Amino acid sequence: MLEPDSRVVLLDQLRPPPGYYLSGAVATTFTLDMTTALVPPLAFASFEIRGTSDPVATLEAVRSCTDRVDVFCQAGQVAVPAQHSDLMAYLEPMVHPVRRPRRGYLFHPKVWFLRYGADGQADRFRLLCSTRNLTASTAWDAVVSLDGRPSGGELPANRPLADFLRHVPTLTVGALDPARAARIHALADAAERIEWELPPHVDRIAFHAFGLSGPRTAPDFSGYRHLVVSPFCDEEGLAHLTARSREVTVVSRPEALDRLDPAALRKASTRILDPLAVLGSPGDETDGVQDGGHDDTPAGPSSTHHPEVDTLSGLHAKITVFERDWKAHVVVGSPNATSAAYGGNVEFAVELVGGPTKLGVATYLGPEAPFAGILQEYASGGGEPPDPEEELLRSLRNQLRALAEIPLSLTVQSAGEGVYALHLESATALPSRPGCSVRAELLTRPGHAVRLTPGRPVDAVFSPVPLADVTPFVALFVRDDEHSTVSRPLELSTVVHAALDGDPPSRLDEVLARQVNTPEKFLRFLALLLKVGDGSPLLAAADAAADGGSWGFVSGRGAGTFEIVVNALATDPGALRDFDRLVERLESTKAGRAVLPAGFGSFWTPVRGALAALDDPAGRDRL
Repeated sequence: MLEPDSRVVLLDQLRPPPGYYLSGAVATTFTLDMTTALVPPLAFASFEIRGTSDPVATLEAVRSCTDRVDVFCQAGQVAVPAQHSDLMAYLEPMVHPVRRPRRGYLFHPKVWFLRYGADGQADRFRLLCSTRNLTASTAWDAVVSLDGRPSGGELPANRPLADFLRHVPTLTVGALDPARAARIHALADAAERIEWELPPHVDRIAFHAFGLSGPRTAPDFSGYRHLVVSPFCDEEGLAHLTARSREVTVVSRPEALDRLDPAALRKASTRILDPLAVLGSPGDETDGVQDGGHDDTPAGPSSTHHPEVDTLSGLHAKITVFERDWKAHVVVGSPNATSAAYGGNVEFAVELVGGPTKLGVATYLGPEAPFAGILQEYASGGGEPPDPEEELLRSLRNQLRALAEIPLSLTVQSAGEGVYALHLESATALPSRPGCSVRAELLTRPGHAVRLTPGRPVDAVFSPVPLADVTPFVALFVRDDEHSTVSRPLELSTVVHAALDGDPPSRLDEVLARQVNTPEKFLRFLALLLKVGDGSPLLAAADAAADGGSWGFVSGRGAGTFEIVVNALATDPGALRDFDRLVERLESTKAGRAVLPAGFGSFWTPVRGALAALDDPAGRDRL
């Protein structure tokens, strides 16, 4: 258990089983990195693009899956990317910030629930219950991966998972598209009927959802031996997990242990990750505990290089292991060992039950246990007061979350040839905090900021904005100019998702055209839309056309463009309609026309006519 050299990669965990495709997915995360959010579509792509540097392949992977994926995250915890990418436009329909469940608590689960389909085969399902957010963090984390198939009827053990999936869409800051809400409810209904494959040495699985409305059955953490692995902990949280235990070991971060009450420390053996296993800069993982108490802080820096573990840094795993009645229970998921985790946060965890010789505390801490090899004893007197600067940062972070929970709208209006004005508004006044200023930018246009007035509704205009830069993603920045004790003011930022009113219908086509800006990329995109391997037949056709050859057939090079497109007319005309929108966009400008391969217009005119005929019942008969 928890072998340091046993690594899993999110890309591989999400990838459909052989012969299957993604039918639908729901993900939850506390913090969200928008660049990292582009990774899952690569796993869902029906073509093999792992490790590719081809931006067109990446674009098509993201574009093709956004109608099947929904990602829910805590409002105020979406990081502003260091560099904007046009690919982020395709995340717009799938990213949903959510409100805090109640004052003082957070939306904190880290779950992927996926449904895969295949022609002529029963659906397959996968559940990833992780301690990891959808970010680029390099911290030590843990995940439970379960695969399942439909059963004959509802299974009561799956009810907490189904209830969790139904509850999440009710928390969104903005209105959720009805079709997406319906798909998520269908996934929740399916979740109640899944028979899960048991991992090795596991006799039983239980799901636990915390922070949902209505009565819930709390897990029983009682036992005589406990191991608690949690980067953040407090006295109440540890007491909840380990009450009446005779033997308690707590693995946490040094600063968390140092702040515990000395009496709580005397009841437990305390350990931290060995500095050899804590490398790099671990401060990129923020995982909130609660508004009214301590928030998380970066782990301390490390100074020792260890070549065998130099890709991971800091502790972020959350695991509770306890033994009771000759059984071992392993709970893995999002809850920290804090009062907030079990007192009001929305959290999710999976409990694995099996024999103590395979799953018990000794399998983690025994002399031969790999996990024990990366730990060291840590003696702390406890009782250290909170750092005032960290308390200020926590307060400012809560201010940012409150700002991010205010629904915003962006009304798009023409402001001239090819440019637009975006009117940013809110029906509700922004929360105010003495000494704080707020500004906003379009994610696509960093540096072009407008000032917002705390205590008043939002009313600001971005103009002029090129069509491809119109976006519902707005970056908010909150700055404390008065209270910081360091030399510079504190500033935090987040991305919010405004409702876009008057969205130009050709906007995403313009974004696409900005990326597909050479004849080679143009043909590569057509190949990816039609799932033609690496696109070599189309590229060969382009070469031949440039040399005066025919677009219809390339002798000696396999099927040419004509055959490939005719096949698509019969099997997947929707892909060609998508592509035709790009062709129209490129044809409308001199720069765009230069992207079209030589002779392509003559080739595409009859294809466009065939698509029109398919839309006409009489035309379909003629075809």
